[in-house]
Amino acid sequence: MNCPENKLSTNTSQFKSDIVFLVDLVTEHSSKVQLVTVEELRAEFLERAPNQKMLTEEEAKTEIDTIPYKEKELRNSADDSPEGKERRRLISRRRMLHSLFNGELSVRDLEKQEGEPEELREVTPEYFDEVYAEALKGPNNIEEFESWDGKRYVHFLPLLSSSFARLMSAQNNPYQLILNTVRESSQLYPRPVGIFSFEFAPFNLDPKVIQDVLNKVAKDPKAKDIRVAETSAGSLYLYSSDYLEDAYADFLAEEMDQGEAEML
Repeated sequence: MNCPENKLSTNTSQFKSDIVFLVDLVTEHSSKVQLVTVEELRAEFLERAPNQKMLTEEEAKTEIDTIPYKEKELRNSADDSPEGKERRRLISRRRMLHSLFNGELSVRDLEKQEGEPEELREVTPEYFDEVYAEALKGPNNIEEFESWDGKRYVHFLPLLSSSFARLMSAQNNPYQLILNTVRESSQLYPRPVGIFSFEFAPFNLDPKVIQDVLNKVAKDPKAKDIRVAETSAGSLYLYSSDYLEDAYADFLAEEMDQGEAEML
């Protein structure tokens, strides 16, 4: 069956409305601190999209105008509180709606004619791929990454950061969890990671498991960049030589170890 909705057209109301719906699906998972694979997202979209009411330009503009008032009420909330997360969601949603519904379409093009019956749309996997690709391009704050086991995960950045999402994807693999954390810390911050920190939240790894990982790292040719910095107090820190030079990593480990000691 030929279905006009299955042709890529970023200037149609239904296509834009479906981008919003797809982002909402990802947001639902991230708000529950859950990752969703692209395959799972596709299946959910195909099941639920045909029953979704199309978002009109008028509705989008009304929401754009009301969001600042809601966001203002939450400005003094802590970033990690439910209110703070909701504020970040609202800011991102307003940016998305403003980008999609910027007056290019007429209300007549976007709204169903009065009395026109509701019809169940056919939504194909190919159409999902088009909507998904466009959603990743826009200022919609959804991100895709590939985990250690080759799975493609999607998350909503204002509610689930890149670093935490990657950490979650490796929860069932302590080896990849530690390597990912060490490399990310060396690249982003940059700083080494104390081996002892993996015993506590959010990792909560048993010391024996950590030692097994260290033993495996020493024999793994793909982990040659993971190195150990030992401080004058005997504390061990891990870092990636791809992002930190040995001398600088040793210096940072010493500084961090002294800071830890002063807090005790």
